[in-house]
Amino acid sequence: MANVNVLAKLSLATAGAAVVALSVAGTAQASSGFAGSYDPTNWNFNNTNANGFVNTTGAPASITITGGNNGSGQPGQTAYTTTAAASGLVSFDWSYETDDLDGSSFDPFFFLLDGVFTQISVNGLFDTQTGMFSQFVNEGNTFGFAVNTTDNALGAASATISNFHAPQAVPEPTSMIGILGLGAFGVTSLRKRKQQATVKA
Repeated sequence: MANVNVLAKLSLATAGAAVVALSVAGTAQASSGFAGSYDPTNWNFNNTNANGFVNTTGAPASITITGGNNGSGQPGQTAYTTTAAASGLVSFDWSYETDDLDGSSFDPFFFLLDGVFTQISVNGLFDTQTGMFSQFVNEGNTFGFAVNTTDNALGAASATISNFHAPQAVPEPTSMIGILGLGAFGVTSLRKRKQQATVKA
């Protein structure tokens, strides 16, 4: 009778593992910070008529993007982008600061999503600004940050991104087969032992 109970418990455990596997496979996890799929090594940096840069020494906690100020008198852009590992919400805190004598209007900070720019900073004579931003993305979308400059003069602007969260890829259902197989193997082994014990008796 005890063997029957153990078999039943193992069968239930195997079924439970299947439920957990299916549940995990259907839910996107949130990645915290610039790590994993969103490690700085997985981002692309691009300057267009700008001498901006990205400082990643604060990663995974934060990164700082600085726009151009090359003195050309022409517009420029500094962008930092990556690919969404899964569908879900991207969220982060941001802190903006500009040295431009004409204020934030001349060096706006943006969120990029597949080439579409959403301005985050507020135009005006604001040297510093802070806030929080969130945006839903789909797996495979290209998203990131940009600091534009209207004239590449009179000072650059920087934006620090922290408390960054983004959708993380989850294990495929096939990766759970090992867990289910192990449970099934345990049940089969116990049945064989029970049969052998019966024959000896």
